[in-house]
Amino acid sequence: MQPKANITQPFPHDRAAHMNTGFADRLPLLALAAALLLGAGVALAQPVTQMKEDNAQLKADQSALKAEKAQLKTDRKTLKADTKEGKMAAESKDAEKVYNDKRAMKGEKKDIASDKSGSLQMKADKDALKRETARTEADRKALKADTKEGKMAAESPDAERVYKDQQAIKAQERQIAADKAALKADAKK
Repeated sequence: MQPKANITQPFPHDRAAHMNTGFADRLPLLALAAALLLGAGVALAQPVTQMKEDNAQLKADQSALKAEKAQLKTDRKTLKADTKEGKMAAESKDAEKVYNDKRAMKGEKKDIASDKSGSLQMKADKDALKRETARTEADRKALKADTKEGKMAAESPDAERVYKDQQAIKAQERQIAADKAALKADAKK
């Protein structure tokens, strides 16, 4: 069977025109919508997001500062208590060496006192005492030099913790200042 020739599609010219120019007519409108969505929308949303991030960072740094100050307070109390009780944690490495040297010298002196005079043992103990005396003097000089130069070897572990806490607090305060500056800059945008 052959199709009927007299039946035509309704409005064939409208359909063809719509297919050929419809997309082209809408192209500038689509480009404008894409530009608004991708360009201006992101640009407007970015300062708000950046401000939120900077504000969150500021709050985190303030919280960290509070924790550092609490740790400093605890470490200062520990240092004070250890110093009062005479614990070695309140002594520096250099001071501990001098202390141990003094104890060793005291032990050598006891050994010499218990030795028979003129014996080989007494001679060996006297030589050991000379070595301990020289070591003690060298360690005292090292302690004095390290203290003068501000080296950490002249600081006790407790004092070192206090120092590190103070440094961390200074760093947090600098970070908070930077965060506040960033927030001001974001507000001006």
